Amino acid sequence: MMNNRNWTILCSKIRGLNATEKHDVVRDKIEESACSIICLQETKTQVIDMPLLRKFTPRRFENFDFIPSVGASGGIIMVWNSSIFSGVTLDKQVFGITIAFTSQHNLTTWKLTTVYGPCVEPGRSLFVDWLKGHQIDDDANWLFVGDFNFYRSLEDRNKLGGNIQDTLTFNDLLGHLGLVELPLKGHAFTWSNMQQDCNTLI
Repeated sequence: MMNNRNWTILCSKIRGLNATEKHDVVRDKIEESACSIICLQETKTQVIDMPLLRKFTPRRFENFDFIPSVGASGGIIMVWNSSIFSGVTLDKQVFGITIAFTSQHNLTTWKLTTVYGPCVEPGRSLFVDWLKGHQIDDDANWLFVGDFNFYRSLEDRNKLGGNIQDTLTFNDLLGHLGLVELPLKGHAFTWSNMQQDCNTLI
């Protein structure tokens, strides 16, 4: 029990890192979360280097890998504190990035995949095929986070309607991979503006 330790991962759809006014907001959220790993989707940024990283992350975050945006669309970055984890990139695709992390505390190794799923075809089907291609051992410590652009049930949507086939596809995918959903606590949806009459930002 003495070797156990909990870490925090900050995961967010950022909707663009090029806007200077966002840098302080992102940095404040990172500090507030006390996270060890940052996963951002929809960076809308084709090139990410250390000078840009320093604009929105505290200095303890010095290691990162990213997937560039296609024009002003998409883009993913994963950043980590190397005093807590060493990280090795295992896979980089337009849909996601997978890094194997090893704890500097107890040498425990686990995998983290950050995804940003397309909303339209043919990318949507290619994304599903890519995810289904992952081989996950029963004893693997592997976490998938990000914006899948799918929902598990129509009740998960923040508005009426939706495509039942999307729910069937996503649930079949999770079952195929053997993934267990982490429950959302505190709000009906991931994005919340804390108002009584409107509980989503989307």
